[in-house]
Amino acid sequence: MTEAKEKKRVPLRRGAFEIPEEPGAEPYLVGVKCRKCGKYFFPMRHVCLNCGGRELDKVPLKGKGKLYTYTIVRQQLPGSLVQVPYGLAMVSLEEGCQLETVVTEGFESLEIGMDMEVYFEKIREDAEGNDQIVFKVRAVRS
Repeated sequence: MTEAKEKKRVPLRRGAFEIPEEPGAEPYLVGVKCRKCGKYFFPMRHVCLNCGGRELDKVPLKGKGKLYTYTIVRQQLPGSLVQVPYGLAMVSLEEGCQLETVVTEGFESLEIGMDMEVYFEKIREDAEGNDQIVFKVRAVRS
């Protein structure tokens, strides 16, 4: 008798966020913070773009911020996993770094300066049957 393999949630692209293994724990974005000047960056990097420091600590990011700018994408790009139309947004996170990502939920009513939050969703299954997860942003729900 074969044992059923436990289905996992795995990032579509490793390094941008982490998925804790504890049941019920939510994924979270991962950035870096410069030890020298305190500046945060996303995605992770090895050199601080603010002061040139090379001592950066991996840190969790809250995933909340303000919409800095956006555009609506109406032309399907070859190989894209996202169906048009959708929003492409730049969000200034509370930590001071910027995040560029897709908005599929409520993109028609985006407004510069609105409060945004990161969320995670399944985009497809991998070859082993695991759920591949991506991050997106949406307007903060009241």
